[in-house]
Amino acid sequence: MVDFTPAARVQALPPNFWGVMDREILRLSAEPGPRMIDVSKGNPDLPTPEHIVAAMQREVAEPANHRYPAYVGRAAFRHAVAKRYRDDHGVEIDPDAQVAVFHGSHEAIMAAVLSHVDPGETVVLPDPGYPMYTSATDLAGGRITPLPLLEPGYQPDFAALSSLTRASLLLLNYPNNPTGALATPAAFAGAIEFAHRTGAAFVHDFAYSSLGFDGRAPLSALAVDRTLEVTVEARTLSKTYSMAGWRIGFAVGNTSLITAMKSYLAQAFSTMFGASQEAAAVALDGSQEAARELVQVYQRRRDLVVAGLRRIGWAVSAPEGTFFVWVRLPGEHQDAMEFAARLRSDARVAVAPGEGFGPRGAGHIRIGLVSDEATLNELIERLDAFTRRT
Repeated sequence: MVDFTPAARVQALPPNFWGVMDREILRLSAEPGPRMIDVSKGNPDLPTPEHIVAAMQREVAEPANHRYPAYVGRAAFRHAVAKRYRDDHGVEIDPDAQVAVFHGSHEAIMAAVLSHVDPGETVVLPDPGYPMYTSATDLAGGRITPLPLLEPGYQPDFAALSSLTRASLLLLNYPNNPTGALATPAAFAGAIEFAHRTGAAFVHDFAYSSLGFDGRAPLSALAVDRTLEVTVEARTLSKTYSMAGWRIGFAVGNTSLITAMKSYLAQAFSTMFGASQEAAAVALDGSQEAARELVQVYQRRRDLVVAGLRRIGWAVSAPEGTFFVWVRLPGEHQDAMEFAARLRSDARVAVAPGEGFGPRGAGHIRIGLVSDEATLNELIERLDAFTRRT
């Protein structure tokens, strides 16, 4: 068998952060012992609301959905996106020119980067930030400039980039993964000012768009850049409606950026199943009560985990949104990669080490809230026992 050499762009990619960890979790889970408690990822455990499932079942039986759909996306889906922005954020979106449909927000972000960034151009990424932002930039051949997110509040420190005069793209993510912070209006105003000053496109990853706690509604970047001068926002139905496995997302915003993303989409990806698009339209266009109920479930889980960690002596701030808790390691522990590895093998608990989210993630771990309350209570007990031994 010939051993072919991968293209340079593939050789340059770092190991997939989640893939390496998943393989280790799978190996340990197969060994004798207590069950593995895996809170390392954000894979929703709650079912998709029944009315959305029913819509999908109806649409699957519709023969028109058995044919190839158009790349442009179904009108019902695009108009439902525009309605959601109008109702939730007071922003007017042209469903024909300013909406692009993708298999999840991951593809939307990849398309935003690869359709806009040329090799050697500067891409500004948040630190800490989601690992795929780095992968997308690497595939585009861009040069990464980190943007510090400062504690407390994890808001972007644009003053740190005052000497940067030119950039191709700025990417932010609020509610923030991994920290759980919500954006302030000042954060988005600063991003828009930075984009105008440097010529950058502003891409906002709004994956956790519905998940704000204590009555706080997450802010859309388009509610600040209301005329869509420089901004595109990527969203997914995965978190809002527990539809992670459905792979449905979209991007909205600046017409020229969306046009370029559609051009890239038509070459790089396939079209989305028409039944999925019609069910997505039902999710977005109908009652949002089920989405609000999901927020309450995650808030109860957040409160349980935060109270439990504080009870065992960990210093932790309650996240404002997402379904993650971002935690500084207790005591003298500093190396989160080493801490997480020992936690997996000794306590059979899998968490996401902060170093996977960038240099400013060092000394932290991320805990997912996508397990039931009994599991989360057991998680606290195991963490307590583990830290008492170490």
